[in-house]
Amino acid sequence: MAGNYRKKILADQGWMHAFDDVLIKPGFTNFDPNRVDISSSLGPYKFNIPIMSAAMDTVTGVEMAIQMALLGGLGVLHRNCSCEKRLEMVKKVKRARSYIVDDVATIFPNSPIHEAISKMEQLEISGLVVVDDNNKVMGILTSRDIPFDAKLKENGLVKDVMTKEVITGNSGISRIEAAKMLYKIRKEKLPIIDEEGRLVGLITNKDLKPDFPKASLDKRGRLLCALAVSPVMPRNVKERKIFEEIVEYTDIFFIDVADFYKKQDIENTKEIMETFNVQFILGNIGTFEAAEYILTKVDYDRDKFIALKAGMGSGSICSTSIQTGVGAPTLFATAQIADAIEKYDPKMGLIADGGFKNLGDLPKAFTVGANMIMTGHFFGGCVESPGFVDTIQGRKIKVYRGMGSKEARHVAGDYIVDRYSKETKTLPEGVSDYIPFVGPVEGVIEQMKTGIKNGMIYAGAKNIKEMKNVEIGIITMSGKLESEPHDLIGKW
Repeated sequence: MAGNYRKKILADQGWMHAFDDVLIKPGFTNFDPNRVDISSSLGPYKFNIPIMSAAMDTVTGVEMAIQMALLGGLGVLHRNCSCEKRLEMVKKVKRARSYIVDDVATIFPNSPIHEAISKMEQLEISGLVVVDDNNKVMGILTSRDIPFDAKLKENGLVKDVMTKEVITGNSGISRIEAAKMLYKIRKEKLPIIDEEGRLVGLITNKDLKPDFPKASLDKRGRLLCALAVSPVMPRNVKERKIFEEIVEYTDIFFIDVADFYKKQDIENTKEIMETFNVQFILGNIGTFEAAEYILTKVDYDRDKFIALKAGMGSGSICSTSIQTGVGAPTLFATAQIADAIEKYDPKMGLIADGGFKNLGDLPKAFTVGANMIMTGHFFGGCVESPGFVDTIQGRKIKVYRGMGSKEARHVAGDYIVDRYSKETKTLPEGVSDYIPFVGPVEGVIEQMKTGIKNGMIYAGAKNIKEMKNVEIGIITMSGKLESEPHDLIGKW
């Protein structure tokens, strides 16, 4: 017996409808439109905007992940790189806006100045705390202390140029107290020490600025960090140790495969979940049966397993459905999985992944059970996405490619080969192309938020929970054409 969400889109009758096949029915709006709430949650995490940027190497790197979290959503770091690079990325996200940085970059007084310069450049920071062998604060070295003299840069020691009289704060200092102290001493950095004078943290002016009151934060006030990972447990001793360190800076692991409904991936993921203390989101899947199996037949730790990801083959740069003849349009897949979640585990989260072409597609995903949406298409052309801006025929563009494209597979070797079936290593399941440059992601997010809010207002839903109860209808091709701009001179 099909559930409510599948009935909405006639999936119970065998149809696999996509976003263009449906429209949300207008509803009665009995509330102040200014009070519409688009916040959502997954497991213990609340998001002020229900939007994620996809784990693609031309969409979500460090800059995008930081900005998405600051704006209230989540950016999922891609995995098309070495373990060392992934560790570097999650560290940068966690350090970006932390109230108190506990992983403080330090250096010894007798270290060469050139070593300090190299360390600051590598970590992309402007200063280091100077400590002794017992981690007691001896001084502080910032970019302002670096000498112009080339010989001194090459042969001098940190203790020769560091600021020795350092004002510190005590462990437990509040944000307000720290702000007052930094203003009083006119400094940008405040090392935090314990009762023994040992370094336990660092507060910077940048991290105290309340520029992003709706940011997605962990319990310690740091930005939420999510990372796409393979369903295969690291066997190499070196990689295993790196992964253990990655977990220290990561809140959510996204198991990142095109089709998760495979015995091997499901069992391997269980091993990873039992090994690492981090939350997990599993995907992608596309059917009620897949969700039912995962929710009832697999003994996953429900404190760690917080959401499923729906959709297969719908992305604008994905060719899986064309190449293999198998797929699950995101609207269809979301409805399927939402029914399974409603039946077996109503607390489980659900992410609709890919296939969004227009802003109006976003509200549609919530009507069939999604808690959040994930997209690469909207973000690939942003300033913050990896890659550079180029110009073709006077138009600014950026490269945008599917993770199954031959270009993505070629750029970093075997890091994402296990995202697809082993038999398809030589068969591309994605394409690479150009996408228009759209500027900063903040502007894109504002448009997406407005599209979601207006859709909810017209539907008569004041929050995402109510949006799941609104009615939708299947439209014909004529109805779709009538919904778009038409009968204009420019169309002739």
